[in-house]
Amino acid sequence: MKKIFVGIDSGSTQCKAVVMSEEGLLDTLAVKTGWNPKTSAEESLAVLKERNDLDSREILVAATGYGREAIDFADYTMTEITCHAYGGIYLMPDIQGIIDIGGQDSKVIQIQAGKPVNFLMNDKCAAGTGRFLKMACDTLEIPLDQIDEFTDPHQAVSINSMCTVFAESEIIGLLAMQKDRAQIMAGVLQSIARKIQQQAGKLEFTAGKPILMTGGLSQSGLLVETIAQYIGYEVKSCSQALYAGAIGACVCAAQKSNYSISGV
Repeated sequence: MKKIFVGIDSGSTQCKAVVMSEEGLLDTLAVKTGWNPKTSAEESLAVLKERNDLDSREILVAATGYGREAIDFADYTMTEITCHAYGGIYLMPDIQGIIDIGGQDSKVIQIQAGKPVNFLMNDKCAAGTGRFLKMACDTLEIPLDQIDEFTDPHQAVSINSMCTVFAESEIIGLLAMQKDRAQIMAGVLQSIARKIQQQAGKLEFTAGKPILMTGGLSQSGLLVETIAQYIGYEVKSCSQALYAGAIGACVCAAQKSNYSISGV
């Protein structure tokens, strides 16, 4: 019987799930996590099973992400670092690192010879995370999925506060001074890039190989470009980078089960 792998990356804001077989990536799904990570994971699995006509007997489920411990029906549970690293390598084998900006944390992972060798994670405060960007978008009344179209990257208003609470007050003050919202948003993206620069600067990256940005914010070409400018290395993304964690969960589950999954 053909073996099917379902990877579930239960993030703080989004639940990403993929279906993979030995032939490669078959399907993807992203939904809001909601208040219960287990429920969103169960619903995602049900949708993917119905959409792909999957038999439960042929499925192995691998869970990762912020809510992975709640997904008690998973056959495997793995760390975000491992899954984002191997998911990134699957999507772009020649990378030297991963940048993942999640809802509650940000991670920079160093990769050598196709394996993660070091990482730094900011999970103590919201600075430089998706929560920080969501706060700015809400304050500026800009839809999160429209920041590239709205932002003026050529004239940024500097955001000096790294703390989310103080940064919100600073943005409100800038609005009261009639500063342009598009320029304020450019300053917000630069603030996030500076935080990633601090993390990346402590790892041993070199010129010549790209760094892959994964997760939901990887779909912002402007943020990817801004981070590249600040850290001084080529940063890439791709349409499937949102699902890197879930893909990596499948790749690792396949390895543990003595299967292999064909690359993209």
